[in-house]
Amino acid sequence: MGITLLLDQKNSIIHGFIPAARSPYYSPFLKAYKIMDHPFVFVIWFIPQTTIYEVIDNALIINIEKFMLRKFVRLQALANTNLELPNVVGQIQSVQGSDLTDVGVTSRVVVRFVIEPPKVVVYLSFLDDAASVFRGLINSGDRTQSVMVVTTVNPKLFGGNLNLNSTPATEFYFDPALEATAQFTASLDGPVGEAFPCIDTKDGIKKKEVVSIGELNKFITNSDEQTQEADFICMARVVEVLQQNGRYFVSCTGCSKIEA
Repeated sequence: MGITLLLDQKNSIIHGFIPAARSPYYSPFLKAYKIMDHPFVFVIWFIPQTTIYEVIDNALIINIEKFMLRKFVRLQALANTNLELPNVVGQIQSVQGSDLTDVGVTSRVVVRFVIEPPKVVVYLSFLDDAASVFRGLINSGDRTQSVMVVTTVNPKLFGGNLNLNSTPATEFYFDPALEATAQFTASLDGPVGEAFPCIDTKDGIKKKEVVSIGELNKFITNSDEQTQEADFICMARVVEVLQQNGRYFVSCTGCSKIEA
């Protein structure tokens, strides 16, 4: 969208703007970044004459990432607003989905996730490519490493529960050496070496039945922590896009233009 963030040697943030038409030229020189929590003091505007050179000799030591981690209260405030795509750190309690051993499957994976010990639980909902990547991670790694950082999620409230939905930019980090992961692990009272359970819902399907949108809405409305969880696979056809209902991305609340 023409926006980038630059990180300097003091871990401060610089807001840079690269016009979309120039992004193919600069993209080979730029490194991947994480969304960061810092006020933008000034902006570097890339013009056609701007050039980028990688410094090899006597280069400054600059961190390659800085996570914008949010607490539960802030995530609740952001729910259903589309104002920010935060990062979270927490511990996996369980994983649920269909065909969990097949990394090619992109159907939804739901993770019960503790973000503030001992009992603050949210639900991570991974879809599409994020669901496929996560399937690969839990099948190739050690499931006793249950603390992870998840980036760029979209908070939503469903049935009184806080759900953190994946976006195309969502990534997962299980590295115990990360500062965020190490601090969270140290804050846990219980053991962290136990493998988290993976529940494959496909194995538990006893029957298939057709239900209406109204019945699904009634199920969600009446759901609470004691309600038995259920998976629904819906097939539908788009008949109209209602532009007056807004757009589904992070935008400026003042001018409605894209920020990031």
